Amino acid sequence: MALEQYVYNPLLVGVLVIIFTWLIIYFWNSNRKLPPGPWGLPFIGYYPYISDRPHEDFLKLSKKYGNVFSFRTLGGRLIIILNGTKVIKDVLINRADEFIGRPYGNNVITLMSDGIGITQEDGMPWKEQRRFFLHNLKNFGVGKAEMENHIADEVQSMLKILRKNTGRSTQILAHLAYATNSIVSRIIFNTKIDRNDPRMSKILRCGQGLRELFIGRTNYLVGWIQDLYAAISPTQRKAIKDRDYVREITDAFIDERLKSFYPDHIRDCVDVYLFKRNELLKSGKLNESSFSMERLRAISFNLYFEGMESVSTAVMGMLAELSKHLNAQREAQKEMDNVVGRERLPSWSDRLNLPYLDATIQELYRFAAPFLITTQYSNFG
Repeated sequence: MALEQYVYNPLLVGVLVIIFTWLIIYFWNSNRKLPPGPWGLPFIGYYPYISDRPHEDFLKLSKKYGNVFSFRTLGGRLIIILNGTKVIKDVLINRADEFIGRPYGNNVITLMSDGIGITQEDGMPWKEQRRFFLHNLKNFGVGKAEMENHIADEVQSMLKILRKNTGRSTQILAHLAYATNSIVSRIIFNTKIDRNDPRMSKILRCGQGLRELFIGRTNYLVGWIQDLYAAISPTQRKAIKDRDYVREITDAFIDERLKSFYPDHIRDCVDVYLFKRNELLKSGKLNESSFSMERLRAISFNLYFEGMESVSTAVMGMLAELSKHLNAQREAQKEMDNVVGRERLPSWSDRLNLPYLDATIQELYRFAAPFLITTQYSNFG
């Protein structure tokens, strides 16, 4: 009886009608100026309809709504998808200053290093740190003959192992990841972990677990919903443990550098960062800058782990695609035999005389991007 009184209470019914009408009007007004897209459901948005292969879902939606479309995810968070080279270039390159921000709220990206680092921050800290690391990565061999020699050494070592396994199945991705890890580690920390060190096999396993986070639909969980999911999901709990293990490795490298740092003997990117902090401290400007130890640890982790994963995954994808094109393999090999021969590895300077191979690599990279969906950007930076 009491329930019926509430159900048939004119005041209550009127209040509910007003509330729902207001919500509908608010939702309509907040969406009518947005790019077209699927409506989804109240409060949970389109999230239930996103599969574990979101890039395929978005390709289908782009055919229906165009190359710029929008939807809302759990909690009402707005997401706008750009599809196609022309529109991506127009927004993220030609209008880069407008879309330089990163979305607010926790997500899979911020989980990697707690929201700080080159891939996660925006504004002045991002500009300052990015400029600093780009400059000093070049100083430590990126794009120079010295670094090419390190790369050649790792490639030769990998090829030697692969030849030993001729005729047997082997995990090529693991060998690629180790080679990339060694090169990146040398630049940042001036050292590397031996292939047979138990830590390395665990780092490679951690990489596999963390890589899976960026493939599925968990990319579209944000804010407190992402925090809740991280607390209850076995997959994300394992990913956090994997992240923490790799962090321990990079933090240990940095701690070793702190103990042995000498301003007159700069060995690697970490030393340059410590030198910069010392200079800022002497001038009384350290607290005004973005050069904190927390950022050094976060960015070192970003470069060490994410650099390893993105490069090795891209090369693996290129090799997988190339395996489907025997004629392209033959033509590229013929060109290399004529220009380079088989007594040495090709060098960066050879590329000018290897137009077919260069074009093949460029085309393969179209098919083998390390991540099929890019980092998320925002115009609220």
